Amino acid sequence: MKKIFILLTFIFALESCHADGKINSVLNKMRENNCYMGSAVSEDAHTPEQYMLYKTVRDSATGAKLKKLLSDKNGVIRAYALQALIERNEKMDWDKIALDALSDTEVIETMFGCIIMNEMVGDIFLDVLESKISQNTKQKIDIQLLKNRSPLNHAIFLLHSETKSPELYKLTKQWALEGNEVAIFALAKYQEKDDYELILSLKDKKDKTLFFEACPYILNDSLKPFFDEYMDSILPSEYYYSEWSDFYNSLAMFKDEFSRKELLKVFSPKINKKIQKYHLKYIADALSSYSDGFYDDILFEIWGKYNIANLTIAKNLYNHDKNRALDCMIATVNNSDEYVLDFEKFVAFCIETLLNENYDVKQIFIKKLPDITVSSFKDFFKYLNRFADDSVDQALLNHLKTEQNGHIAIPIYDYLLSKNNSLITSQVSEIYKKNKATYMDWVKQDVKKVFEKWGVAL
Repeated sequence: MKKIFILLTFIFALESCHADGKINSVLNKMRENNCYMGSAVSEDAHTPEQYMLYKTVRDSATGAKLKKLLSDKNGVIRAYALQALIERNEKMDWDKIALDALSDTEVIETMFGCIIMNEMVGDIFLDVLESKISQNTKQKIDIQLLKNRSPLNHAIFLLHSETKSPELYKLTKQWALEGNEVAIFALAKYQEKDDYELILSLKDKKDKTLFFEACPYILNDSLKPFFDEYMDSILPSEYYYSEWSDFYNSLAMFKDEFSRKELLKVFSPKINKKIQKYHLKYIADALSSYSDGFYDDILFEIWGKYNIANLTIAKNLYNHDKNRALDCMIATVNNSDEYVLDFEKFVAFCIETLLNENYDVKQIFIKKLPDITVSSFKDFFKYLNRFADDSVDQALLNHLKTEQNGHIAIPIYDYLLSKNNSLITSQVSEIYKKNKATYMDWVKQDVKKVFEKWGVAL
């Protein structure tokens, strides 16, 4: 009996070694690929080999093996080990793992969907463990991030957040006094008078983004000369900069005659006309939250003359001055091929509102049809039954003779055949017979399905 026991023990040990050897082989392949990937990558959302290898490890390795891999020399393996432990519901001291991750600054390549990034393993751990750790541990992590001057992105996120405490303020102030610009910005949220001059130093930096982001906390009339000078300096600029977005957000917050006067400069001859549209987009975005009418004249000017607005602006202005807003909507629908903020919902709202106000949208559609883009066509097509008549049907038939884009042609085939009009059906059939040779294969197949749907023989 003792011999049988020894033999079985040997067999189990041999099988265990074999299984462990197989897992190690998979791990080595994962190290060669050296990328932390999701289950669906690239435009076609395929499952990559790396993820399949990970699943093998996740499903085959012991809990002890996975725990050991948390300290593997390869950062990709460490990230996958954590993921496997969580997906397998293993019992772990997640708080300790999160605290240990603060020192893991190895940079690895990650790929989820079409997004490829370089990330520190510690940041990945903290993201994944967000819901696993206690509030007390989160507070400890925040303190350690600032105390250790952590290079992790979570330190930057913390400084940009609204999270505050006396201890965090002390650590932020220490880091700021060492010259860390993000820490200087973060002081603004505490609104301590002793920090004001230090925060103001950000306006002398080449990139003034952090200063303008700090302005909502420190804004006062003493800053007006600087805003005036800055506005004059950017008007003739030959390039646009992302910091303008924060500048215009802060400028709008003055909400007085000074801010109105400064914003109106965007229409002055001094502005670089090639860059003007970027100013206008930033301003429209900055003013969209002001629903009390204070900036309506500027928003109407930007929308009516430059076709720049968004859904929030359109709704607010329509409520304040319906007739003027309707004129702007007509311009937007006429120019709906141009880029506008919040494009799809915005244009659709304009079309629907004009229809509800009994405007002749069909004439706009007929005029646009010969050169219509896919996006514009979809916006109109949602409401086609609301304005279509014989003249629209004829325009669609004429357009179908030359339209080769399946995303436009197929909905037209479907709409015209749905009318169950023998004359129209006959014309549609003749158009298809002449055009089918020029259609892509998928278009031919989908058009045939439409004909079958309506019981029309080809």
